Amino acid sequence: MTGVKTSTFPAKFGTLLRIGAGVAVLLSLSLPGWAAGTAKSAFRVDLSPPPFPDALLTNSPFGINMALHPDTPDLDARLKALQELGVKWGRQDFTWRRIERMPGEYDWEPYERLTRRCRERGISLFGCLAYAPPFHDPRTVEGAEAYARFAAAAAKRFRGQIDHWQIWNEPNGGFWQGTPEEYARLLTLAGQAIHGTHPAAKVLGLNMAFCDVLWAQKIFRLVPWDAFDIVCFHPYRPPSAPEEKFDWWVLDQYVKSWHRGVLKEDYEMVNMTFLEQTDLLIAEMRRFGQPKPLWVTEICWNSHLHPYGTSELRQADLLVRFHVLAIASRKIEKVCWWTLKDGGPRQFDQADMVGLARADLSPKYAYYAFATLTRQLEGKRWLRNDAFGPDVFACLFNDPEKKEDTLVAWSTRPYAYLRVNNTEEGLTFYDVYGTRRFVEFDEVRTKGLSVPLGESPIYIVGPEGLKASVRPDPGW
Repeated sequence: MTGVKTSTFPAKFGTLLRIGAGVAVLLSLSLPGWAAGTAKSAFRVDLSPPPFPDALLTNSPFGINMALHPDTPDLDARLKALQELGVKWGRQDFTWRRIERMPGEYDWEPYERLTRRCRERGISLFGCLAYAPPFHDPRTVEGAEAYARFAAAAAKRFRGQIDHWQIWNEPNGGFWQGTPEEYARLLTLAGQAIHGTHPAAKVLGLNMAFCDVLWAQKIFRLVPWDAFDIVCFHPYRPPSAPEEKFDWWVLDQYVKSWHRGVLKEDYEMVNMTFLEQTDLLIAEMRRFGQPKPLWVTEICWNSHLHPYGTSELRQADLLVRFHVLAIASRKIEKVCWWTLKDGGPRQFDQADMVGLARADLSPKYAYYAFATLTRQLEGKRWLRNDAFGPDVFACLFNDPEKKEDTLVAWSTRPYAYLRVNNTEEGLTFYDVYGTRRFVEFDEVRTKGLSVPLGESPIYIVGPEGLKASVRPDPGW
């Protein structure tokens, strides 16, 4: 690789490889005959500062699930890491039973403190209102009315600081033990209460596991279309890629488990890409009115060593691909990864291996991929897609202030090629970790530059006017 420098230390210390700009990998090798020892690696990227560290950018598509309590011991370290990542939106549980400890009495102070600290780091929160105290049953009329009062009180208390409120978490699954009809009543009453208290607030409805069109149909029939403003879903699909026309997770969990004996293995969503599944949801909304904006409020590829696991290197690639697909499709407004750090150290456990970083906040590859993504695309506007599948993707974004274009490109094949126009200013290339390469202009060899692609996305940056065409084969 061009730019690789190797410095050799005494054998017991290992070898330090410097790979391009800002990337260093320390390999500590155990040689045959040594006593105990295993190979160890330390991976670090020297990131440039985030482009908008303190700014509250409500139009940003980049979010994360906060997965914390207001008094989390390592809160400062987490918020610093999120700011470094470039996260601009945080999905935060406003846990009903922690706030309403006595009927009708609300303790907002811990959440006010958390909201203030997040905003100081440039992170806007939206609140997920869920998890009832023991004296309220939200499945009943009385419990739903109590929830609506709680939701209205939250909207009033945080007006101007938090203006987006999510009505429960995954009510089509294990977090809601009631019926679709009971959730529809909850959404209707809470949505109307929030709008009545704060007309400009946005109510985030459904918030469902999977792109669960079958369940969404039932809710859409029962809820007034103006009671909510945004539809949220969690299209997990491990280990399948977002562009892949087969979804193992839908087959094994949604069809064979959730709908055992009801749906067949040829259920249409099993053989769909993430965006094709999204299209089904949009089509269903059109049956009831103007389609609502869509937010993906949970997604990740778990990096556990067990069935449905994904390698940490592939996790980083799929993170970038999913975000760019969502943004460039013009179908998804925001994406929130689940979550910043692993829930525990068990490498075999799917619930533990969810983070961009490990449980001790040491970064995974995906952490640096997310940080590079926000540095490349935050504040830029989508222009067009020069290629959008099935095998090659090339999505163009523009920075009007810098008069600069950024092309994000990858292939679902091991190799493919783009032909990209070059100018006298040359083209700058970055991998998913921000490693920089520069190709100067040459009238013969680089004016129409053939760029090799693979399954790991690249960023191609140049002056306004970048264009790409697909050349799937390597020949001249």
